[in-house]
Amino acid sequence: MRTFTRTRSLRTLAAALVAAGALSLTACSGEGSGVGEAKDAGPATAVSPASQKEKAKPAEESTKGDGGDTAGTSGSSGTSAQGSSGSDSGAASAGGTTSGGGSAKSSAGAAAGGAQAGQGAKKGPVDTACTASNSKVQVSSVSRPINHLLITLTNTSGATCNAYYAPYVGFDGDQAATQRIEESKPQAVVTLAPGEHAYASVALGGDGDHARTSRKVTVSMPGRDDAGTVGGTATLKAPGGKVYLDDNAAVSYWQNEMSDALTW
Repeated sequence: MRTFTRTRSLRTLAAALVAAGALSLTACSGEGSGVGEAKDAGPATAVSPASQKEKAKPAEESTKGDGGDTAGTSGSSGTSAQGSSGSDSGAASAGGTTSGGGSAKSSAGAAAGGAQAGQGAKKGPVDTACTASNSKVQVSSVSRPINHLLITLTNTSGATCNAYYAPYVGFDGDQAATQRIEESKPQAVVTLAPGEHAYASVALGGDGDHARTSRKVTVSMPGRDDAGTVGGTATLKAPGGKVYLDDNAAVSYWQNEMSDALTW
């Protein structure tokens, strides 16, 4: 009986120990599960910042690198743009040290010199006479005033010339040039640039002596000193085939305007 009781006690103790062990194991298992979960969460919590940091670091470096590249590109562009602007400014400035500036300066100087030369040639004194050699001479009839001819002189040369005094006008059989109308003398010598015209009228008379018919008209020009003809003579057909004149025929001085010439 005692043995049975002892055995039972031992069994009870063993059961209690087993139960206690089971509880301990359960607690340990629970603690282990908690630790496991903590360990599972731990790496996510503890490792993730490091991973994120490690991941973020290259990303930041990449971002910085990109930004640096962008900034470098912008800086390069800015430098290039400023360099270009500076180069342009240097080329535009008269005292620029660049070859472009020197070329611009040379071109500007050449243009200015040419313009000054042209102005000097245009504004300088003109002493070249307009003649039958460097100008075109035409003679035509007019309806008003009656018994008049109009002589037109056109400068066909490349230089300015002066139409001095009045033209020397002759008709068939004349021994001397037709007289001038001194009252028609202009205040200044008529100067013709290339392509410009001068005009003179010829009053054929009508109530004078020695009336006659002429089929040709000759025109020549005096020089600056009015000492005779210069530059040859233009021989023209009379308008309409023939003209009538007498000793009262006279020619006006050269005029700038046709209307001024035909008032004489």
